[in-house]
Amino acid sequence: MPLLALAYLAFIGLGLPDPLPGTLWPEVAPDYGLPNAALGLVLAGLAVGYIAAGLLAGRLIQALGIGGVLAASLAATALAAGGQALAPPWAVFVVLALLAGLGGGAVDAALNGYSASHFAPRHLNWLHACWGIGATLGPALAAGLLAAGAGWQAGYGAVALLLAPLALACLLTRRRWDGGAPPATTRVSALSALRVPAVRLQMGVFFVYTGLEAGAGQWAATVLAARGASPAEGAAAATLFWAGLAAARIGLGFVVDRIGPDRLLRLAAPVAVLAAAAFALGLADRLALVLLAAALAPVYPTLMARTPARLGAPVAVHAIGFQVAAAMAGVAALPGAMGLAADLVAPAAVPWMVLALALLLAWLIGRLPPGRT
Repeated sequence: MPLLALAYLAFIGLGLPDPLPGTLWPEVAPDYGLPNAALGLVLAGLAVGYIAAGLLAGRLIQALGIGGVLAASLAATALAAGGQALAPPWAVFVVLALLAGLGGGAVDAALNGYSASHFAPRHLNWLHACWGIGATLGPALAAGLLAAGAGWQAGYGAVALLLAPLALACLLTRRRWDGGAPPATTRVSALSALRVPAVRLQMGVFFVYTGLEAGAGQWAATVLAARGASPAEGAAAATLFWAGLAAARIGLGFVVDRIGPDRLLRLAAPVAVLAAAAFALGLADRLALVLLAAALAPVYPTLMARTPARLGAPVAVHAIGFQVAAAMAGVAALPGAMGLAADLVAPAAVPWMVLALALLLAWLIGRLPPGRT
């Protein structure tokens, strides 16, 4: 199988388990006799594992190679899902969430690192659209199994069965992936990479970007409900945001190489600010959310694609993992801050925080140094 095709499948696999904790929680919580707040322990385990894997990814790739990291990490993710399908004691369930985060974070960093070095930016946009496909298929599969009368365990089990062949495929092709690591003579340490100002700048971009994306998508329905929309209308608006993100990544993949990835980022940033301003002012809420999603869509994959050219391959092998960690930290921290603002002030504060993040993102993108073409 061509590695590009396997990378597309692996990105779909990366997305499959991500929404399961929230999707299946209404069935999981009663089985364990837990309050809804206990979901936070699962999500925290995932986030800690993801961040840790991102920070360690460069060292793991240097030690095991891209193929070895992909095979081991996908196997860990499959093992975590399979273990959770057995409905173990609650403490073990949380530990398995940590293992899932470690596996997912390592897969994310390794796949992005390899793809950025070997594929054109258009493929990075399409690969990240595949993550969205996986994140859609996972809940759909779980919902279908529940509708058929299976328990919540079947959803985790099905994902484990889908991930296991991907892990085996990466194991069998591991020698073909290993061109992704820089030669030993040009290796740098993780700490040396972290000292590079451009590395820290790009980590800041990823932290702000993912917090902005997740915050806008997660709180869209609440904001619209506060403005008088029905729950169904709010949910539809949130769905439009995520659909717009995936559709824009697919569409922009056809033009990113023609426009130029750095130019595309600098064009997208002010559009995101305008869309966020319209959302904050309550001007055509749904259209503003779709436009915001479309403007944000190329940031993550395109910036990943340009990391080796901007930083050099020896630094990029660490920097891409750091970026994955920063991205997960943004998802964990910034939407939560928006929730606090919604409780302490009002839901109307959330769109203004979205606008502030869009302005900060545009400023950070404007500071990025040019990369080699």
